[in-house]
Parts: sequence; structure tokens; C-alpha cells
Amino acid sequence: MNFQIPVEHMFSLRLEGLNEHRHEYAGPFGHRRLEKATGGTVSGSAMEGRVLELLATDYGRASPDGSIRAFNASITLQSRDGTVILMQYRGRASPRYGAGEARIQALFQAPEGPFGWFNGIQAIGYGREHGGATIFEIYALTGEAGAEGDDDTRAAAQRRAVPGEFIFRRKSEHTPGVKRHEITAPLGSRYFTLAEGGGKIMGPKVSGDYLSGFSWSPHRMKRDGDQLLMQYDVDTLLRAEDGSPILMSYTGVTSGRYPKGTWMTAALFETTAGAHDWLNEVQAIGYGRWAGDGAEYSVYALR
Repeated sequence: MNFQIPVEHMFSLRLEGLNEHRHEYAGPFGHRRLEKATGGTVSGSAMEGRVLELLATDYGRASPDGSIRAFNASITLQSRDGTVILMQYRGRASPRYGAGEARIQALFQAPEGPFGWFNGIQAIGYGREHGGATIFEIYALTGEAGAEGDDDTRAAAQRRAVPGEFIFRRKSEHTPGVKRHEITAPLGSRYFTLAEGGGKIMGPKVSGDYLSGFSWSPHRMKRDGDQLLMQYDVDTLLRAEDGSPILMSYTGVTSGRYPKGTWMTAALFETTAGAHDWLNEVQAIGYGRWAGDGAEYSVYALR
């Protein structure tokens, strides 16, 4: 059995033309693979609409042999009522997931109205190549507690859980009472988070530390009365017990959709060849919560 992560299916996203509009090169900073979609469709309980042509591009990277791909895409969705929504996603295609398969993490920026709730969720996606198009099944992480159990093998739109594998638990060390900085600016507010003392990671396959000064982020923030909306985009440097450096990059959301004092995240990793290089291939998710004076994350690799 696997750990079952509760989700809610949002929509199926079909991207057309990626394979026909691809540019690749190997430069001094690695192998780049750039693709654009010529259009596409959005279909599901959360939204019906289309992908706007020329406003959907992946500025991705790949391993030297091309076996691992790192997505870094921004695409523009338009609902049937004309609402325009920005969807930004990252992810992995790798041998772990098989030929033509991928896993992604996504955040949204949507205007107030029927799609405003998109801003308050961390989403993930399961991708596959089909008939010359790329199709992603997009799910919202519900924030409900998961548990060991049998995989949900129903059709994509009916699934209520996706399987994961526990990687580690991460606990940050914050200095009690230290002031956190906020910026209220014309282009939006920011909240500067910081783990002054770094922290620990503990898991069956990887344990170690994460380093002070290499774990902070200017979160995007909006206050509306008692409601707080935050979107995270964090880079954290971990050091495994064998000394291996591991870059953990994650996005996340705090919002009224998740229980107070908790949040949901999704993470990707980069590390050197060796005992932990399997992390390069995975898309992970994380449950975040306050635990004493620090933040604690339970991190799972998507199957």
C-alpha cells in the first residue's frame, strides 16, 4: 500500500502543439528545452475554457542525456465567461514516471469572482502524451490528512486520492519573538519568512540539516479581514548526512481552504550524483504546519 494524498479533480488541461514548436540547445548553464502551445482546452468541474495561443510557454531544462526534464511554464487560461487566469507550473518528466509521463505542481492567479478560489490552492498534475497533445489532469490538494491505503484507480475525474511515498519530515528552527518583515507595495504585499537556526530533515532514505541563511522567501501576501492568503516560492539548501547538497525548491499556499495553522506545498529537488540522486526525478508534495516555535513539513514523493 501507498500513502494516499487527498485531492479534488479540477480539470483536464490539453495543450496542443508543444512537440511541433520546440527549441533545444546546450549552453554554458545546461541543456534548455523551450516549447510553446498553439492552444488547447480546459474541461472539468472547476472550469471549462481554452488555452490562449502564444500565451503558453515552457522555458524548461533537461539533463544532458534528455532523460529528466524540468518544466518551468506559464500558460494563460480563459474560461467560457471570458475570465483570464494565469497558471504557472513546474515539474518533472523522468524514468520514475515512465515514457511520456510527467508530474507537475501549479499555482494560479485569478481575479475575484467565480474563480477567485483558485488563488488559495496548491495544485498538482499528472501528465501524459496522447495523440500529439499533452494532457494534464489537474488536482487541488485538499489539505485533509492522508493515510496508508489502496490506490484510487477510478477515472481521473473521480479520483479522490493520489499515491505518495514518504521522503522526510523537515523541522525549522525559528528564534521566538523575532520580528518578521512585511512590505506593502503597489504591486502587492510581501512577507519575509526566515528560519534563523536552519533545521533538521529526518527520513528513511535521507536525513540531515538545512542551513541557516539558505531558507527564506518573500511570500506574496493578501489580508482580507481575518483571512490571510499567501503564496510561497522558496529555495532551501539541505545537507544530507553524507554531506551531499540538496536544493529543495517549493511553492505553497496558506489560505482559508486549509485548516488554520496549516498549509500545502509542492517541491522539486536538485542534487549531485550519488546516493540521493533519485530525488532529481521526483515531484513531491508537503503538508506544512506550525509545531512549537517552528514550521514542520511532511514531504511525500508522488508515485
